[in-house]
Amino acid sequence: MLNEREREAIAGLWAEKLAQDARGLPRDERHRNLEPDSAEFICALAAGCHARALLEIGGSSGLSTIALAAAARQTGGRLVSIEVERSRQEKARRRLRALGLSDRVEFVLADAATVLDRYEGLEFVLLDCEKEDYVRFAGMLRLAPGAVVVADNILSHELWDYVRHVRRLAGVESVTLPIGKGLEVSRFPGGSAGSIG
Repeated sequence: MLNEREREAIAGLWAEKLAQDARGLPRDERHRNLEPDSAEFICALAAGCHARALLEIGGSSGLSTIALAAAARQTGGRLVSIEVERSRQEKARRRLRALGLSDRVEFVLADAATVLDRYEGLEFVLLDCEKEDYVRFAGMLRLAPGAVVVADNILSHELWDYVRHVRRLAGVESVTLPIGKGLEVSRFPGGSAGSIG
């Protein structure tokens, strides 16, 4: 679970994001973090699933990274955090180092499409990247049996194409939760990326 320092760091990052939004910064200059309530939830869910191989696509400045690294600390696991924008990832690196969580994280600066095939047996995945990429990236995941995939912004961005996609896959159990901006939580009993493309 998150400790007080981690919650304070998450609150600080969220306040920065809101301030950037209020100033009307261009979209590519703003931090793009999920909400603190969502961070609390994914930390508890990943830890409760005993996930040891975790991955996030779209780490931004580290809010979700803190939550998932804290879960990895509890399970003895490791998180791969993929982010395409260097300055946001550098901020995340510094924050995780200050919190003593950097040993739980492999930071990857890349377009996820070019690196996802390096990772297999994933037990917990967070999708929080460009929304039009959700279906494509989900299809590239190499999941362990019973893996959980969480997608953010389902309600705020009305991502019903993604919801329909995961719910029509054989054996997948999926639900939309009204936490933060809406989370789609999907469990893939059979695992394997080939089954979700």
